Order: sequence, then structure tokens, then C-alpha cells
Amino acid sequence: MMFKVFPLSSELRNAIVGMVAGALLPTALLYGHGIFGGGSFLSFGATALFSAIVLPLMSGALIFQWSRSRARLVEELERRRETEQQLSRAVHTDQLTGVANRFALERDMNMQSPETDGENGYGALLLLDLDRFKFVNDTMGHDAGDQLLITLSRRLTGTLNGIAGVYRLGGDEFVVLISGAPSEGKVQDIISAVEALFTEPFELDAGKFWTCASIGVALAQDSDGSMTELLKQADLALYKAKEIPGNSHVYYSLEMAQEACRKLEIEHDLSRALAAGEFFLQYQPIVGVESRAVRSFEALIRWHHPQKGIIQPDVFIGAAEKTGMILPIGNWVMRTACQEASHWPSPTGVAVNVAGDQFKDRSFVPYVKQCLADAGLAPGRLTIEVTESIFSVDAAVICESLAELRSHGVRIALDDFGVGFSSINNLRRFPLDQLKVDRSFTRAMLANSRDAELVDIILQLGNTFQVSTTIEGIETEGQMEFVRALGASEAQGFLISRPVGAEDVMGILDRDLLKGEGRLA
Repeated sequence: MMFKVFPLSSELRNAIVGMVAGALLPTALLYGHGIFGGGSFLSFGATALFSAIVLPLMSGALIFQWSRSRARLVEELERRRETEQQLSRAVHTDQLTGVANRFALERDMNMQSPETDGENGYGALLLLDLDRFKFVNDTMGHDAGDQLLITLSRRLTGTLNGIAGVYRLGGDEFVVLISGAPSEGKVQDIISAVEALFTEPFELDAGKFWTCASIGVALAQDSDGSMTELLKQADLALYKAKEIPGNSHVYYSLEMAQEACRKLEIEHDLSRALAAGEFFLQYQPIVGVESRAVRSFEALIRWHHPQKGIIQPDVFIGAAEKTGMILPIGNWVMRTACQEASHWPSPTGVAVNVAGDQFKDRSFVPYVKQCLADAGLAPGRLTIEVTESIFSVDAAVICESLAELRSHGVRIALDDFGVGFSSINNLRRFPLDQLKVDRSFTRAMLANSRDAELVDIILQLGNTFQVSTTIEGIETEGQMEFVRALGASEAQGFLISRPVGAEDVMGILDRDLLKGEGRLA
């Protein structure tokens, strides 16, 4: 230990120790020979002296080399340990935000498994998704989107440090993992703390940006404890939360899983339904408000499922859009509606609903023209109905497609006007011929003066932009008389007729013709 006081390397200190140790054996031999052999140190001669010098040097050199090799090995092991730690940090850290990533989430959940840690395992998982994140990337640029994610990550870690783990799965999805066995109140407090982070705008280089968050909550007690199952449950809850405007959170329930199974069955059955000829169209008449004469019919798709019976479009259209089946199904509707309408007396028209994804297909507009030509239907007898959700697809493509169809003679109607993100700017930017007022206003306009005024405003907008207006959902004579007084052009609803099969359309037209002759007489 005395050698440690000198500023020598460990190798040199060990070498000196080795030399001293190496000198002990020949010294002991020489000393013993002198005592017991009756000789002296000089009697050994040159060989003894050589041994007394060489052995210490060799011992010192060997120990020096061993010590040096050991030091190098220790240094190499330390470098490798540091490299492994750096690689582990890189593998388990989100490179953009600096928070833990999906691999870290899986690692931490395995380390905190309830089976191994009892009540020290994880208790709840919050799956967070930003609202309008795509809007930031599209309008402010991806740099602004990255800056938003980094800022949110800092807010989350600053608020939840020591309380819960924060992870980024990718895109704008984050996970908050709550360990232990938290009470319902603690989970709710953490949710409230996360939602409070969105009460202030995000300061971006491109400007201030306000957004909200949707949160799906899954409790470990409701799952098998695996990360995959918890994320699946939280994702189902998140899907429901996103249907609620503003900051929102929804807890997973068994009913969500059952609904997901039903949707999965629908998606699976859709793949064969079209080829099996299970879809058919029904038609609901649209009449002039003043004359009550039928002007056109709206084509409404129905699905005759072999086990589930008649399925309404609101059940399967979303699944069709998700799976991409909306394109072939939409094409079938367009062709079938044109062919069946060609048998009706002119100028009776047909209105066909078109989804935004159909406009992504550059062959859609030529396909519509071909359907009209093959059916021998005049373009002016076809009305394409779209909702304002299509304007989020690609405004330039939508505007170009609608303009081309309109120049060909096809009429364009904006359906469900008054709900969602209705914008006067859309009336200015896109070529339209008709506004269809959503049925929710029709149901409320006689009982609520505010809704009545809104209907009046929408009708005035139609007059301002020189487009006709159709009121949907007319069910009573009082509603019909009310919209007539406001100046609506057309009406549609159960008061006039429920949707009927193609074989019954002519019956409605014949009755309408008889009524017209009666009025003339």
C-alpha cells in the first residue's frame, strides 16, 4: 500500500512489487546457504549474483505485463459498457423529442409486470393523440409539426416527472404509463393534469397554435397485462374520445371490444359482398316545394347481408373507406344509378353520393363520363352529392374534378350543409349548383327559433350564391309549409316518400303524373 503515495501508474507499482517479490527467493537461498552451508554470498560466484539480479527483473517484468494487460482489459470492458449504455439509450429514446420510445415502453412494462412485482407493477395506460396535427404539417410545415411535438414532450415530462412515465409511440401519439396500483382518483388527476397542458397555446416559430388532445384510458386490471393488449384497449377508447370535440378522454369498456369485433366482421364481409351481388340501391324522391312534383331521386345504397339482413350505409361506409373498398363500391353505385335512371322519363334526375377518396382516383371523372355515355343518360340528369369533408382531401384536386364534371353538364350538390366545418369560403371556392340543408335543422326548426333562423340564413346564402336549396328530413306538413314560406327550392323526406326499390320508382312517377293532370284539370 505504501507505493500508492508515489505518483506512479498501477503497472509500475505492480512491477516494483514484483521485483521485490522476485528478489526474495534468491535472497533467501543465498542467506540460507550462508548460514547453514558455511559459505558466504561470494561463494555462489557469478551465477548466484546473476540469479539474484535476473529473477527480480523477470518477476517485475512479468507482473508489469500482466498488470498492463489487466488494465487494458478493464479499460476495454469499460468502453464496451459505455457503448452498450449509449446504444441502449439510443434504442430506447425517441430521437426527435428525447423522451422514451415504444421499445422503452415494452422494456419498462416487462420489468414492472404485475406477475413479478405485485402491486408495484403498472396500473393504467393513457394513449394520447393530438387534434389537428396534420393541419399543422400541411399549413405550417413539418418543422412546425416537429416543434409542436418537442414542446408537448417537455410539457408532459415537466408535469409528470416522478408521477408517471412518458413515451412517444410515433407521429403525434404519446403514452403515459402509471405504475403501481393507482386509485381511480389518481388516474383522473393525471388525466386532468395532461388536459390542462392544452389550455395555453403552443408557441411555434410559425406562430401561436391552439390544439386539444384525445385520450384513451386502459386499466391493467381489465387486460391480460401485455403491452399489446393494453395499447389495443387504449386505442379503442381513443377512437371514441376523438368523436368528442375538444379535450376529451374515454375509459375502455368491454362494449368497445365487442363493437370492434363487429366492425372487423363487416370489413371482412365487405371483401366478398360486391362480387356476391349483395348490394342494391333504393331511391328517395326529391320534389319541388311549390309544385310537389318529383324532380329527381337520391340513390341510397343498401347491403343485403346473408346472415345479418339489411345493413344501412352508416354501418358499413366507414369500413369501406378504411379498407379501400369505397372505390369499387362507389363505382358500382355510379354505374348502377345511371343505368337505372336511364329508364325514367326525362328530365327526372338521379343524385349519387360520392366520397372524398373517390376523387383521389384520377380515373374517377372519366369513369363518370363513361357511365353516362354507356347508360345513355344526359349529364344534366346526374347530380353528384358531396359533403364538406372532401375538401380536406386535396382542395386543388377536388376543385379541378368538380369543375370538369360541371363543365360536362353534371350538377354538383353540397350535402349536409350546416354541420361540421361549413364554410362560406367553400361556397366561393368550389363550383356548386345546390345546397342540401342537414335534416338535424329540419327536426328542430319549428321548436327552436335559433335553428329556424339558421335555416333562413342558409337559404339566403343559397340565393346569394345563386344555387338551389334542398331541405332534407321533411316529415310533417308543418315543416313543408315552413320551408315553403322561407323560399326553399326542393324538399326530401318521409312526408313525400320513404326510399323505394328501383322497381317502384315508376309507380311514384306515375302517381305524380296523375296528380299533375288532376291539377291541370
